[in-house]
Amino acid sequence: MIDDEVTTESSPTRGASAAATVEAMLSIGITDVVSIPDGESRHLFSALLDTSAIEVWQPTREGEGVAIAAGLWVGGRRPLLLLQNTGLMEAGDALRGCGIGPMIPLLLLVGWRGYPGAMAEKLPIDSAYPYTEPLLRAWGIPSRHLMTDDDIGVIAEMAAVAERTSRPAAVIYGYGFRP
Repeated sequence: MIDDEVTTESSPTRGASAAATVEAMLSIGITDVVSIPDGESRHLFSALLDTSAIEVWQPTREGEGVAIAAGLWVGGRRPLLLLQNTGLMEAGDALRGCGIGPMIPLLLLVGWRGYPGAMAEKLPIDSAYPYTEPLLRAWGIPSRHLMTDDDIGVIAEMAAVAERTSRPAAVIYGYGFRP
């Protein structure tokens, strides 16, 4: 067992279940997930590939992924963009031009690279960690945290925020998904 995964009876298991996360996506009508897989999302990505109810798209860059997700939405689909915080940083201009500006309600599921190490006070702290939330705030993108299965409801909550405001909304996950 990896140190980040150690829990006690009084603390919930860190990271959300990939299966429960896919079920949450299905329950709100997600039709497509656009993602470049990474270490934290590998179990979720695998679970997504195992379901035929959600189509998975693999762009070459995160900015391209934003444009694909926006195009899917324009075409009547309900996409979710799964990306790491470093990919969010790379995709900034595309997010501005294909989500924020044209008011497209993109739902972002953002991996918080560096979070586990920062919480454990392990040095050096990943340089991407401290910029995630300030960057989302600067873009006016509301966000909530998904840290355990108890937080799964934030996916539906933020999807509703995106739909109500016609703007992107984000769910930030701090620990890798469990199988």
